[in-house]
Amino acid sequence: MIEINLLPKNYLKGSKISLGKTGVYAIAASVGVVVMLVGITFYQMYQLGNLEQNIRKAQQRASVLQQDIRLVDALIEVKGKITQRMQAVENLDRHRTVWVRILENLAMNIPEFVWIGNFKEKVDVPTSPDQKGNVASTPQPAVSSVLVRKVELEGYAFTLNALAAFMIKMMRSDYFDEVELLSSNETKFGEKEKAYNFVLSCNLHYLSDDELQNLIADTEEETAPSDSKTSHKTLN
Repeated sequence: MIEINLLPKNYLKGSKISLGKTGVYAIAASVGVVVMLVGITFYQMYQLGNLEQNIRKAQQRASVLQQDIRLVDALIEVKGKITQRMQAVENLDRHRTVWVRILENLAMNIPEFVWIGNFKEKVDVPTSPDQKGNVASTPQPAVSSVLVRKVELEGYAFTLNALAAFMIKMMRSDYFDEVELLSSNETKFGEKEKAYNFVLSCNLHYLSDDELQNLIADTEEETAPSDSKTSHKTLN
């Protein structure tokens, strides 16, 4: 049996869709774009994984460096303390004899019913504004001369007469002058005993052994020419 279909192609059942060359190219381009996006996505995920790994390594390295920094800071602090102690010991050893003489003289000047609790060098804190207008302070000796230093003495006296006698002896000393009473407050010891807490300010004539030798050397140099001139005149 032969069947003949005379309908146009558009109305035929089961007719296939024809994409043509343009459709094929469009589909191929879409597939290529999708493949490229997938590749870019995987590459970015790979880069992100490497970046996270590097971040973890950097954090571990930073923690190790922080421990090293704390160790170095602690060592620097210990070094500073040791240096200060060595300087203090060196200064005490260099000026040992002069301090012995000063303290011996001070002990001889302390009368009965008086005792000293504190003996320290007084420093002035000059203020000078910096470029930003802030005030910077640097402790400096109160007296510019290396031979005279300003000191403060704090102690206790049972009577004002004893305190006055101590000040008079200090004024007559070869090491101290310009003795001034800064404060005097009555305090109690126990229930019945009373005393006066005083603070004295004075100049300390300080001369170390090295400075004394330098003074002697300078004096000898100054007197040497005059002695040579005198001897020369005598010979003539």
